Amino acid sequence: MILPLAIGFMILFTSTLAFFVMSMSYETEKRTFHHITMFVTGIAAIAYLIMAFEGGAAELTLTDGKVRTFFWVRYVDWALTTPLLLLDIGLLANAPLAHIAYVIGCDVLMIVGGLVGPLLFAANDPAKWLLFYIGCFWFLPILYAMMVEWKTTLTDKARPVYNVIANGTVVLWCAYPVMWAMCEGTGMLSDETEVILYLVLDMVAKSGLGFILLSSHDAITGVMNKDADRLM
Repeated sequence: MILPLAIGFMILFTSTLAFFVMSMSYETEKRTFHHITMFVTGIAAIAYLIMAFEGGAAELTLTDGKVRTFFWVRYVDWALTTPLLLLDIGLLANAPLAHIAYVIGCDVLMIVGGLVGPLLFAANDPAKWLLFYIGCFWFLPILYAMMVEWKTTLTDKARPVYNVIANGTVVLWCAYPVMWAMCEGTGMLSDETEVILYLVLDMVAKSGLGFILLSSHDAITGVMNKDADRLM
C-alpha cells in the first residue's frame, strides 16, 4: 500500500506548489481561491505522507473476523479539507457567508459520522451503521445547497465553471459513502483496493477540480471584483 500512498503525496504536494505559483500572478488581495485550494491539497498531502509511513491507522475487525487497516487520519484530512472545498464553491457562487457556514457545519457532522462508527463500534454493531446513515443525512443539505440554492446567486461569468466544479464535486462525493460501505462498512474491498480508489477520488476532487477552478481567471476575478471586501 505504500506506493500508491506515496504517489498520492507527490501529486498533492506538487499540486500545492503549482497552486502557490499560480497565485503569484494575482494581487495579494485577489488570491483567496488560490490560498484556499492550496491549503486543501497541502493538508491532504500531509495526510497521505503520514499514511505512507504507516501512521494514523488502527486495526478494524470485521464481522467475519478479518482485520483490516483503518486510516483514521484520512478522516482528519476530510474534516479539514472538505469545509475548505465548500468554502471555495460557496464563494464562487457568491453565496451568503452565513449559509456557507451552515453547509460547512453539515459537512463536519457528515464526516464525524463516518469516522466515529468504525472507531468506537464493532463491525456488526448497529450503532456503526446508524452513525453512517446520520452522516448521509447531513450530506443532503450539502447537495441541495450546491445543486439548487447556490445556483441562484451565481454571476454569469462564474456559472460555467461553477457547474463543472459543483457537479463534479457532487458526483465524486456521492462515491465516498459507497466506498465506505464497501470498505470500512463491510470489508468487501481489500485494503489495497480501498487505498487506490480513495486515492483516485481525492486526486480528482482536490487536485483536478482545483486546477479547473484556478485556471478560470475570468470567473474568480469577476467574483472578487464584485465583492472584494467579503473575500478578503
